[in-house]
Amino acid sequence: MLALAPTPAKRAADAGITLIEVLVVLAVIGVAAGATMLGVNAADRGSRAESEALRLARHLTLAVDEALISGRDHALAWERTGYLFQSYEKRDGWGPAQLSVLAQRHDMRAGTTLSRLDETEAPIPVAASAVGPEIVMMIVGNTMSWVVVFDGFTAFAMSEASFRAGEKS
Repeated sequence: MLALAPTPAKRAADAGITLIEVLVVLAVIGVAAGATMLGVNAADRGSRAESEALRLARHLTLAVDEALISGRDHALAWERTGYLFQSYEKRDGWGPAQLSVLAQRHDMRAGTTLSRLDETEAPIPVAASAVGPEIVMMIVGNTMSWVVVFDGFTAFAMSEASFRAGEKS
């Protein structure tokens, strides 16, 4: 009688996946997720000053609207790291703005600072008459600087390069 030689062991077709295969897939997913997060953070750094400038311009516009509707003067109280709006009541004086979005202090994002181009540190008036001197605020980020121009009625944001070139958009 002929003896059969032992055949090498084969995995059954329905045996599933091995632990090594699972670990390799997890390692690939981890590396891809890490690279994605680093890319997202790098892309965000350049836009911090821009998003802060756009937010400040929107808040100034909202403060003008509120001042026109309510008949109360407002002011932008600010420092290098953040700002909030106040409103003026004849009997109580200066206090928090009526709209919660304006009354809450907004802290600038990390690595971003706020200053006035003329380097004064006084609060910025937002008169109920919607007239006032032109005020230029500078928001400096890690890689870019943006400017917010406010004339008492309109606020708009632009890059510092556009502002220096004399563009008003």
